[in-house]
Amino acid sequence: MNVAKPSNCALRRHERLRVIAPLSALSRRTRLFKLAKFVRATKGLDITLLGWERRLGEGKETYLDFDVPKEYVLKGGGYGGASVRARYVLWMFRIFFRSLKYRRGDLVWALGFESAFPALLAGRVRGFDVIFDDADRFSLLFPLPKVIKGIVASLERWTSRRVAVHVIPGVERYDFESSRFYLLRNMPSEVEIETARMLYQQRTWPKAALMININGWLGSGRGMSVALALSKRLQGADVGFLMAGKLDCDEAKELAKRPQVHYLGEVSNAEALSTYYASDYVFTYYKPDSVINRFAESNKWGDAFKTGVGIIVNKEVATAAYVVNGGAAISVEYDDLDGLVAAIEMALHDKSLVLGHKAASSELGTKYGYYESQLKQLFRKLEVGHGVG
Repeated sequence: MNVAKPSNCALRRHERLRVIAPLSALSRRTRLFKLAKFVRATKGLDITLLGWERRLGEGKETYLDFDVPKEYVLKGGGYGGASVRARYVLWMFRIFFRSLKYRRGDLVWALGFESAFPALLAGRVRGFDVIFDDADRFSLLFPLPKVIKGIVASLERWTSRRVAVHVIPGVERYDFESSRFYLLRNMPSEVEIETARMLYQQRTWPKAALMININGWLGSGRGMSVALALSKRLQGADVGFLMAGKLDCDEAKELAKRPQVHYLGEVSNAEALSTYYASDYVFTYYKPDSVINRFAESNKWGDAFKTGVGIIVNKEVATAAYVVNGGAAISVEYDDLDGLVAAIEMALHDKSLVLGHKAASSELGTKYGYYESQLKQLFRKLEVGHGVG
């Protein structure tokens, strides 16, 4: 599915892209980084960010080669804890009042329900269009009281059916239908892939009979305790680990220091993608103690498809069924370390298993376009005025 039945609303040609997102910089979210590069290169729109500076100094666009004017309606709080969750209410109020300053000709790209809902209310007053980029369904993110969860879910449905476009990475998280749904798979940027190939060819990489890639946000919810235990169990085997990203828990910090681990630090999207060409599998574990983790939509799956790398994913991730059924993955339950070790040792001693997973991953990659091609289709429909369902 890309587009459901057509919307009745005709959309205007837009002059500015106003991104609203509860983060410090576009570079800090891969999908927004790719969006900004695409819009800058192909549409010529001015881009601004209305955001939340979670930590002082995070606003620098480290990986973009152009400036993005920013305004923060919130500062501080970091990324976790009950106090941060409470700030989302304040965020929504401030977004509503601040976005009342937007006008016709603005296209608002709102990341998450917490941004899209208040922006939509303001847009109905001011006459601008809103794209609801639903990377993580808000009602599944936090443990909420049943009554509040029901209200939020109802408002999500209301918002979905009234925005210009509701961008979703997959359909599994939704228990409702909307004519505004637009499926935008988490695929890499073609430009970044081409840069990644060149970076790979320019560097000397660590060698092992089997190389496992661990990258992205390296937090406790992303299986770092399992990865650490795996590295200890495989010590002495001809298995290496390539690691890149933010070390956001004690297990990740310990893992980065292991003898068979080559840690590159925090790197650009292209640099992270270059590590796939030196890898056999990418590790994508999600601690299954939350609904959102069981319905994860990993960017790393699309990266693996386009670089021909196998995937390691825990069975509890329901959204990975097409990856597993497509033959591209090693998959065991999250707490089954023995099973994971056995599966990797089997692949280590039978290269045909590795080659089979890689071939299946590449085959899945032929079914989905690069991120730019999917965005191009979305913006084409906006520009010609047919609306998007």
